Amino acid sequence: MDKPVTIRQLVLKIIALFFFASLAVELFTGFYLKERTLETLAIEDARRTSELVFENIYTKMQGMWTKKDIQEILGRLNALHRDLKIGVYRSALVEAQYGRIEEDHLKLASDPLVQRAMKGEENISTIEKGTIRYLFPVRVEKRCLSCHTNAKVGDINGVVDIVLPIRQIVVSLDRMIYYFTLLFAIFLFIFFFFFYKVFKKNLVDPLTSLSKKIADVDVDENLGKPIRVDSNCHECLLLERSFNSLILKIRFYYDRLLDSYLTDPLTGLGNINRFKRDTEGKAATMLLMNVDRFKDLNDYYGFETGDKLLREIAAKLETVVPEGAKLYRIGGSEFAMVCFDAFDPNEVIDILEKIHDMTFETPGLEELRISMTAGIVQMQKERLIEKASIALNAAKERNKPFEYYRNSGEIEESYELHIRWMKEVEDAIKEDRLILHYQPILNLGDPKEKKYEALIRLVDREGKIHAPGEFLGVVQKSRLYAQITRIVIEKSFDAFSHCNCSFGINLSINDIKDEMCRNTIFELLRHYQNPERVTFEILESEEVSDFELVNSFIENIHALGAKVAIDDFGSGYSNFHYLLKMDVDYYKIDASLIRHIVEDEDSRLLVEIIVDFANKLGIKTVAEYVENEAIAECCKAIGIDYLQGYHIGKPGPLCEDKPIRL
Repeated sequence: MDKPVTIRQLVLKIIALFFFASLAVELFTGFYLKERTLETLAIEDARRTSELVFENIYTKMQGMWTKKDIQEILGRLNALHRDLKIGVYRSALVEAQYGRIEEDHLKLASDPLVQRAMKGEENISTIEKGTIRYLFPVRVEKRCLSCHTNAKVGDINGVVDIVLPIRQIVVSLDRMIYYFTLLFAIFLFIFFFFFYKVFKKNLVDPLTSLSKKIADVDVDENLGKPIRVDSNCHECLLLERSFNSLILKIRFYYDRLLDSYLTDPLTGLGNINRFKRDTEGKAATMLLMNVDRFKDLNDYYGFETGDKLLREIAAKLETVVPEGAKLYRIGGSEFAMVCFDAFDPNEVIDILEKIHDMTFETPGLEELRISMTAGIVQMQKERLIEKASIALNAAKERNKPFEYYRNSGEIEESYELHIRWMKEVEDAIKEDRLILHYQPILNLGDPKEKKYEALIRLVDREGKIHAPGEFLGVVQKSRLYAQITRIVIEKSFDAFSHCNCSFGINLSINDIKDEMCRNTIFELLRHYQNPERVTFEILESEEVSDFELVNSFIENIHALGAKVAIDDFGSGYSNFHYLLKMDVDYYKIDASLIRHIVEDEDSRLLVEIIVDFANKLGIKTVAEYVENEAIAECCKAIGIDYLQGYHIGKPGPLCEDKPIRL
């Protein structure tokens, strides 16, 4: 390739080349135009002069001037300019009529140019440098016939011979302007044509080619492939190098971005985006696995340790991935094994057992054993993650190690119902459609005491009232549950603030763990006139892991004058040792024991033991699910202090004037 040149050098080179080329063309054109133009101008000027001379001679001849007079006139004309010579010669027709002038006749006989002019041919020639000779044949006109009777119109009467210097040629101004404009236009046309051709070849064409090549760059095929420009222009080559350097950097960062887009940064496994790319349009089987109770592990050991644990779990999972399957981290503590064949149930069990047998190297976690729950969707093309999640949630709810997704089964119906109720509860909170109903509790020792349990209800947009069993379990693990608890607490305090009644509010262990919920309760109790009428019922069926927190909450409740009850007592896995750790005021015996107390001796015996145990601790007892008179009488006989159930009264709006009685 030739040595590159800059655009500045190219422009200067073009100007220089054109300058010398145009100078040569101008000189050539000047000389050519001089010859051609002067010849044309000389003929025209000589013709005009000849016509003028002839008219003068003709006028004098009409005045009967003699040849001597004519020669005198010619002498005077010749004397006007030093180099001007004018002569006239008679034709044979004129000599025949008016006589021969010997001198002119000899000239005619010896000069071939005059002879040619006598035949009607105009003639111009250069005699010497700067001097021209013009021979003008004078033709007979109609006006001449009165004197030249032997001639006819068009015959040659004679020749006017003019010799004059070129410098005396008279050129008209408009003709000069015309030739100058023409020459300048030709000059501009040649300049710009030449300039365009050179620039098109060296700059425009290379840039156009570069633009097309840039436009053809494709992300998947030739991103990063260098482009070439066929030009020796320095700027074009610099642009080529700059673009190639830029495209290499773009390729580098594109690959990194693509890798981060498709790869989980914590574990190095493919993420959900890579999963979608790998399975797009393909029938695949997905084993979606979730680490059980990982949130508790994360909260207890900290996020840093939790991340290390996830990395180790990912590394361990890679060792148990079946041949032909791929492992992905979908998000959080969820991992997915995907293959394009069906998973055998025994194979799934084997994988989960191997996971349970894993050991970890993270300090403090050497003895840790984890378990995973899985959801499986077999050979599906669409909504793999959604379907596997449905199966996973079903497995958790049924306390099974894994569950299969089945089309149109109860799993999907349950999932759809879950989504619908989540939306319904969220809208009900926004639109204030959560209300309270109150179920009366009868004090057998003092039937005049008015005591109620506050129970949440949801009113849909059609006005239908829904019990908590329809929606509360759906939102229990969501952020909506805490909002519902605060709504129940605030509305209960507001409802009983101006009546002489006692009331109870249900609390879950998660409510007690919620600092905002605890602070709301403490603040309301501080400003409530009769805090001794408020009872907070803690569900015994829920596992209590932080006894210190629960006991601290109970102590604060007692310090503020309120009371605490254990709800659904006897339904869970707790024992008397568990109960002794909690300083409560009431045991609300679970409905599963009260329902069969009349006909089931075991249920009756267990209730009697609970009542005896409570009496010795100074704790009052409440019987739930008192649905008929027989159950009520049996509870009274055993010595239970309070009765609650449909036989006592159904939940409904608060009615202070309605007495509570059997």
